[in-house]
Amino acid sequence: MVGRKIRKRDDDFWDDVQDFLQNSDREYRKFLERWFDTFDEIENIKEQDQPGTYVYGFTYRLGPDGKPEFKEFGNIPREYSELPSMEYREPITDVQKREEETDITLEIPGVTKNDISIETNENVLVVKVDKEGRKYYKEVELDDDIPPENVKASYSNGVLDIIVKKPPMKKKEGKRIPIE
Repeated sequence: MVGRKIRKRDDDFWDDVQDFLQNSDREYRKFLERWFDTFDEIENIKEQDQPGTYVYGFTYRLGPDGKPEFKEFGNIPREYSELPSMEYREPITDVQKREEETDITLEIPGVTKNDISIETNENVLVVKVDKEGRKYYKEVELDDDIPPENVKASYSNGVLDIIVKKPPMKKKEGKRIPIE
């Protein structure tokens, strides 16, 4: 084998790649620990003879800061779950924040648009379905308060799309200060 010198670049590209991979690996391992703990919780629920369907999963994507984000969904009790009870499922949700609006997509199959309730409470958007056999619940926290007139929703083929227009920034008026 012929030895070659690897040229060191001035930029930190490979350092950034290594940092990203180490951070992703650390986050993934932490997530897997929680995931396996959840399976233990499912076994405990089954032993208590609680009827129902159990749903659990996760999504993965890179956040705006370039760090990996793992989001859990389902109806298994979790440490930070906002589900009202075990009957409800947490739908798969994708939130895309843009300059002038936030786009929220939720997978809610098996219901009609009349079954879906969308409410706003300050900066939290609450989506709830209370149909026999199909109960969904999701709270989405946004950066700003949500005026109901800024929210538009459409539902088609099991997918609920919500667009939340950001309110215009109010200019703060200055107050003139007299000089003595």
